[in-house]
Amino acid sequence: MAASFASSFSARQSPTVPPASQSFEPLVKAVLKHRLNRNIFAFSAAFSLASHILFWSSDDSSLPTRLLSPSTWLVALLAWTVGVLPTIVSRKLNLAAHHTVASSPRETLASALTKSSTFRILTVYTASALLLLSLHLYSAPGIRESLDLSVFVRSKKHPYYLNGCLIFLVVAQAWFALSFSLRNIMLERFVFRWSRKAPSNPSNLLINLPLLLITIGLFTLVTFVAYSVVFGLARAIVLPTLLRIPLLRSLLRPFAAHFVRGPWTLVLPLRYLRLEFRTFLLGLVTLVNWEFADTLFNLYIPQPVDVSHTTAEPNVTLVSGVTSTDLVFLHFAYTELRTLATDSSPSSSTRRIALFSDQKYNPSLWSTLTRAALLRLGHDYQTFLRRGRPAPLSSPPPVTTPAVTVPNPPSTPILCRPIYKPLQQSPLARVLNSLASDPDLSRATEEVAKEVKTVAKEVHVPELFRSVAVSATSAVPASTVVTSIAHNPPTTLSSFILFIRQRCCGALVKYAPSCSRDIYGQLNEWLVRERIHKRAEMSLPNRELDALVIESLSALVCASLAEDRYGVVQRDIPRILEAFLSFLQASEDYQNEVRVLYVPPTPEELTQADSAVLRQKERTRVEVAKASEAIAVVVDALKSGISDIVRTFGDKLTAFKFPPMTAKKLQSFVDYI
Repeated sequence: MAASFASSFSARQSPTVPPASQSFEPLVKAVLKHRLNRNIFAFSAAFSLASHILFWSSDDSSLPTRLLSPSTWLVALLAWTVGVLPTIVSRKLNLAAHHTVASSPRETLASALTKSSTFRILTVYTASALLLLSLHLYSAPGIRESLDLSVFVRSKKHPYYLNGCLIFLVVAQAWFALSFSLRNIMLERFVFRWSRKAPSNPSNLLINLPLLLITIGLFTLVTFVAYSVVFGLARAIVLPTLLRIPLLRSLLRPFAAHFVRGPWTLVLPLRYLRLEFRTFLLGLVTLVNWEFADTLFNLYIPQPVDVSHTTAEPNVTLVSGVTSTDLVFLHFAYTELRTLATDSSPSSSTRRIALFSDQKYNPSLWSTLTRAALLRLGHDYQTFLRRGRPAPLSSPPPVTTPAVTVPNPPSTPILCRPIYKPLQQSPLARVLNSLASDPDLSRATEEVAKEVKTVAKEVHVPELFRSVAVSATSAVPASTVVTSIAHNPPTTLSSFILFIRQRCCGALVKYAPSCSRDIYGQLNEWLVRERIHKRAEMSLPNRELDALVIESLSALVCASLAEDRYGVVQRDIPRILEAFLSFLQASEDYQNEVRVLYVPPTPEELTQADSAVLRQKERTRVEVAKASEAIAVVVDALKSGISDIVRTFGDKLTAFKFPPMTAKKLQSFVDYI
């Protein structure tokens, strides 16, 4: 009898692909940190120094003298430290990967106001602007004295009257900060910008610098004009109204009573031209520095990152990056993967062969890569089918209650007839019951009641009794109307803002001239109107990332025909083509729906030259073109990827089995090629 021996050897478990937070993401963060320090901080500091030396000079010294002055360099460095550096850090900390789900400017603003980061960003911009103003006034005593920018006016009778020039300058800087923050919200500056194209050359920034200066100069001019109008209205209307309120009058009168007794508001800009020029120049320099720093951020941060080759196992690091849950790191990972898949060099071919033939990890590198890529496309495909709306909440499973056993009823028979002796009715009750049961008498009574009611309405009622001569049926609608007309007092901040907005709109409609009402109507229509291209962008929020995934997978599948020794890629080709074709069919259907929305103007409309109709159709044409361009990012990538696979494999695709709809769509590509 053979004896059994216990073995001391144990089966070695295959390792899994390490998470992206341990292998890929730290490498990308190191590269981004290097770009932030060496490119964004350095170039923005140099631009800030140049703008300060050229435009913020407090004396009439020459340019070489200012360049050789240590105090000028120190003040310029402080200006960049307190005015530009906080905004760059704030954008870095509040950078998001998900786009705002909004199809109109009002929805964009409403979505931004619901985020706590928006108020932090606004606080940073306002504080930076005010610190720049303080530094400018402190470093330029000549300008401070010439503009008389003391805190209080020089008056012995009223020593606590605030200086209007200083208030104008301080509020202007806060206004510039608010305007620039709103501009960044509308441009979605705090959302990571994907870029599949070749990275921009930093020299292009210098070429486009004049355009940047012109754009931000016009924005500053429009912002300053709007601020001047609002400041004048506040001095002419808001402040006198506040001084009429008893409590506020006692608080504001010792500090601001002289503002309502000054010269006419329309004459003030002509008397303070130097102050207005200095305010505009300070705002221009501030906004130009912020815009240049944001442009550097947009230029250097989205550039591709190639970090996997620096590790001992580059394929493992790259596949680990594909499994990241952060869209920003996914963008960098798939950009590097696309470069690896499309590169024809011997080193890239060797890496692809090692990727296909990996047997060390469980699941293998190719299985992990394919699963992560198809899950990414599947998630965005479902978002596209919902047209960007959030997924519905899944209902909780029903709670099953145990069945309650009911005891058997007793076998005693149930009596269905009364068991008490009925009471004897009196003769009078019998007569009344018989009269009540007579239908002819009931109808006669109703007719008499209607006739009496009609006569009562025609009878003249004295004015004294009209308030009490109201029927019960008319009292209910009256109370309903009163309730609907009367506004409930606002109890929350949102209801108070809505209450003020309704009152202002009512006053504007009632008292404003027709041109003001037209301008308000156009502005309100611009705010609430849904954009067609915004709806398309909402449906495909990660279209650039999806295109990278499609291009990477299709290139790897094409390369596997010659480089896949074990055929591990071929078994996934049906799944990949089915996912591509399903996404392509849905995208083409939506693209056709969008194109139908634009109807070219008819010859009659062109002959009539109706500006409103032609303007609306031109606007629709532009929005449809933008929407088609957004959808085409995914459609072009899908068509190109499917065509490459069909062209590479050719007749070998007949060895695979596809669903009928997928096979029909795939046959169109085979016939075309």
